[in-house]
Amino acid sequence: MKALKTVAAIAALMLCGAQAPLPPRIEYDLTPIMQAGELRAVQIDMRFRGEADGETGVRLPNSWGGQNELWRSIADITAVSGATLAAGGDDPAARTLTHRPSARIHLRYRIVQDFEGAPNARQGNAYRPVVQPSYFHLIGDATFITPAEANLITPVRVRMRNMPRGWRFASDLQHPVLTLGRIWSSVTVAGDFRIIERPEQDLRIALRGEWSFGDDVFADEVERILGAQRRVFGDGPSPYLVTVIQLESPQQGWLSIGGTGLSDAFAFFATANAEASQIIGTLAHEGIHTWIPGLIGGMPSDEDGQAGHYWLSEGFTDFYTGRVLVREGVWTPAQFAEHLNASLSAYAQSPVREAPNSRILAEFWSSREIQQLPYQRGRLLATRWDAALRARGHDFDDAIFEMRARARAGDPLKAVEMFPIVMDGFGVDVRSDVATYVEGGAPVLLPEDVFAPCGRVETRNVAAFHRGFNIEATQANANIITGVDPALPAYAAGLRDGMVLVRRDGGEIGNAELEIAYVVRDGETERTFRYMPRGQGSFERQQLVLADDLEGERLAQCIRVLGGG
Repeated sequence: MKALKTVAAIAALMLCGAQAPLPPRIEYDLTPIMQAGELRAVQIDMRFRGEADGETGVRLPNSWGGQNELWRSIADITAVSGATLAAGGDDPAARTLTHRPSARIHLRYRIVQDFEGAPNARQGNAYRPVVQPSYFHLIGDATFITPAEANLITPVRVRMRNMPRGWRFASDLQHPVLTLGRIWSSVTVAGDFRIIERPEQDLRIALRGEWSFGDDVFADEVERILGAQRRVFGDGPSPYLVTVIQLESPQQGWLSIGGTGLSDAFAFFATANAEASQIIGTLAHEGIHTWIPGLIGGMPSDEDGQAGHYWLSEGFTDFYTGRVLVREGVWTPAQFAEHLNASLSAYAQSPVREAPNSRILAEFWSSREIQQLPYQRGRLLATRWDAALRARGHDFDDAIFEMRARARAGDPLKAVEMFPIVMDGFGVDVRSDVATYVEGGAPVLLPEDVFAPCGRVETRNVAAFHRGFNIEATQANANIITGVDPALPAYAAGLRDGMVLVRRDGGEIGNAELEIAYVVRDGETERTFRYMPRGQGSFERQQLVLADDLEGERLAQCIRVLGGG
């Protein structure tokens, strides 16, 4: 998910303050602290000028990306020179410095890892600082202490010092001109990484560990996706960094893939069993965040309230992920349909499908089901609005590019405020849809002909999908099968609590019409159970069914509909 200190916000502040001098520069020097050849901490020396009144507050990292109390990774804060350091009252993320008016201050602290062991998939993406014996991985929002009065356009310099012999270093902060907004939305890694460069797209990839794919194969795919996105949005090459670190799997067969898009980087986390295609699929989404929402107005500065706008930032990004991949020939219409249909099926079966936006705002970081809703709703609404624009001789690109042009020209409106105004200009009123589907939670249904001439969207009643056991409880119980329902086909097939789940050998998650197959260990014996994964009741599901004669000019028309342009 895109970090929220966006380039657009920085640009807007620069425009607003073009007549005023920039605030004094903040300097950060990063130094690995080694002991017996192993990394123990990352020391950060921070130099800046204090406030004119002789008292300066500083803020420690606190909350970002669903992580809280990030200040726990900050250790041994000391004022080396120029000030006296004191606690910031009851706020553990605050400190106060007293000093001579406008004194030059040198603050030193260490970044340590505040959890045991290597990053683990059970904990989720490694957004907290990772400090391991042979490497470190630091997200800017979780790393840098900042003066309380500093703003996004405060100039910054970041340097790496005394790197151990044989280490490799990569950061999207390796630029001559930096601002505070840029370092918050950044990733920095060093250690036993391999660095692959693709100069044509100004791309670097930093990864470590053994994978099922080769470094060059992965780099080629990343370059292909990034180049496709840049062509669609009309941008040329610019520096971009992709970092990839492994998460330990808490048990056999556990697969985890995730990451976050940053200003000009993507920090990726996956278990070793992840395939290159799965990683690339995630990158295809996250890469779009370079433009959406950052370059079309950005998000509100209130991070606590941002989840209420994810239908735009995440939903539109999902919409453009498929659009770009089809337009550039990475996906066929069949692959687009497969991806869309999986999303439609998950949305149709979601137990929170009709939850209002207020629940997304309140529960986004605590409910996996709620988390998916803004992605699903936003993508489906963008699909409907694209069809409405096409009926008027335009398409969704026209609206997004108009928003980008306005943002570049200094329009202060955020993306969610600007979007309905821009759509008004194209003759499409989206406000009632936002009120009905986003705020109210009404189910979003696609018109049957929304993808004509590709095929039709079918709506029909199908059996509810259910594995027949509790997958979450099973995974939390070291893959020992838990919660087998005696009333469902899994039990009839012979599956029982206490067996050990080894792998799935058939079926499709979410599809109750396709036989599923699970390989389990029953005592010392390995067995395979096959059954129809049907639960109680049924639901209304939509699916894109492609035309049988999708070739020639009809295929070309379909690609234009799916891919835009």
